[in-house]
Formats: sequence, structure tokens, C-alpha cells
Amino acid sequence: MQINVNRLSKNIFLAWLALTFCAQGNAANIININVTGNIVAAPCMVDTGSVSQTVDFGQLLGTDLRMAGAASAWQVFQVKVVNCPAATYNATATFSGTPYPGDATLYANAGTADNIAIQVADSVTKTSIKGNGSSMSVNIDVPTHSAIFPLAGRVIAPGGNAGSGTIRSVMQMTFTYQ
Repeated sequence: MQINVNRLSKNIFLAWLALTFCAQGNAANIININVTGNIVAAPCMVDTGSVSQTVDFGQLLGTDLRMAGAASAWQVFQVKVVNCPAATYNATATFSGTPYPGDATLYANAGTADNIAIQVADSVTKTSIKGNGSSMSVNIDVPTHSAIFPLAGRVIAPGGNAGSGTIRSVMQMTFTYQ
């Protein structure tokens, strides 16, 4: 048996050349795929008794709101979230509404009474004011999978001289969960 070295060398060279081009061809087709995203907590449900509730201040006397900064008594109310998933441990409410001109911590009156605004605060201390853009966080109660936002509101005459008429204002709460 006789082996032709030139022919064998030529075949090895051609095989090497083919592998080199194949390797380079595969290298040119390498792509990167970036995977991104966020994991968020599932939402709680707003309790039906908390949706679109009305805080009624009843009938107030204009003479009690004549001095600048005079205010009505606080009216306590609450907003409750329920059916929170087991992994959710905190709820944050962000407050929004039409601010009173010159003071974003107060909400404007859309009723007919002049020179009054609505002030909202946490009902525990009444010092943490919940004006437009502010927020409030509460922990989720583990056994009940719910949370309560304890709030209070009052009518205030920032500059005094409250005029007679109706009181009407809307405050919205947007919830996020952790």
C-alpha cells in the first residue's frame, strides 16, 4: 500500500481550511439577548366601604371661620385595603387633588363657600398633613391580609373671612404595594 503524502497533506489542509471558515462563520452569528423586568407585589383590593366615601362636615358657622387659620373640628375617616397577597407587607398611598391656591398642603373647595380649603392628616397625631403629592405608608396586618389608613379631615379658612355656601372637594389616593 502506498500513501501519497501530497494528497494526504492537501486533504488535511482543506479540512483545516473548512473548519476555520466554519468557525469564523459561527463567530459572526453570535448574538446577545438581554433580559430585563421587574417583580412587583400583587395589589390589595380597596374595601367597598372605603370607595367613594363622603366625609360630612355638616353645617358650620361662618363666624367660627372668620379668623385666618380658623378650622372646624376634625372628622375621622379611614380607608381600608383588604385581600392582600401573603407576600405583600406594606401599602403606600399617594394623595392627589386640586390644591388650594398658594398652599399645596390643602385641597381647594369646589363648592360655593369662599376662602375655605380642606385639610387632611393622619388621624392619630393630626400633624402629618396629607396634601397633594404627599404619601402615607402602613404595614399589612399578616393574619387579616389588610391595612387601614387612619385619616381625618377638617375645613380651614387659611386667610380667614370664610364665605357662606357649600363645601365640596375631592381627594384621590393611589396605592402601591411591597
